[in-house]
Amino acid sequence: MLKKFDKNKAGLGCKGTIFGTHIFTKEIEGYLDELVWGYLKKGMKIHPHKHPQKEVYVFVNGKGIMRIGDKMMLVKKGDVIFIPSNTVHTAWNEDEEDLEFILVRTINLRKWLRKIVKLLSIH
Repeated sequence: MLKKFDKNKAGLGCKGTIFGTHIFTKEIEGYLDELVWGYLKKGMKIHPHKHPQKEVYVFVNGKGIMRIGDKMMLVKKGDVIFIPSNTVHTAWNEDEEDLEFILVRTINLRKWLRKIVKLLSIH
């Protein structure tokens, strides 16, 4: 199944701090808590927050800044960032180009990775 991201259909999420849309909602049930394709326009910042789930951000376009706990880092297209459970994090975009990402949130990351490996028949 193919899913393409349409910025025109993205809504505001995360307390109005990112544009995004949930993808593969039914397909991920039981494996992931959330799978989101999102983006930040110039000047947008995800409000600092934490939650019990682990997260992985896959940056697919643009560049920006991410803070995880006390660590700040530059992020750009191709970067993959892991965020541990209950860790305060935020990201923002100071660049002209939109900062696009895929966000995976789950309590059980191993279960999800095993499912992906099985689906892709990777050994």
